Amino acid sequence: MKKVMTPFGMMENHATYPLTFETFKRQVNFAVERRLGCSVYDLPDTITFSDYWNDDCKNEDEFWNMVEAATEDLLNDNGFELDL
Repeated sequence: MKKVMTPFGMMENHATYPLTFETFKRQVNFAVERRLGCSVYDLPDTITFSDYWNDDCKNEDEFWNMVEAATEDLLNDNGFELDL
């Protein structure tokens, strides 16, 4: 699978996936797994994913900004700092 450089390092090329809420949650989970070695599902529910998602997301920049914001807030809320 093709990888692309993102603010979180190399990630799966999400362009091969539709820019959907499920893809968004999966990419946040991948970012957390890379940083902590555990899943978002292993952490307390401190954010609401739907608060970060915009149903009319049409471009990759907007998508990655949403992934970055959700990941940063999730990590910060759980006592971790995100080093970009």
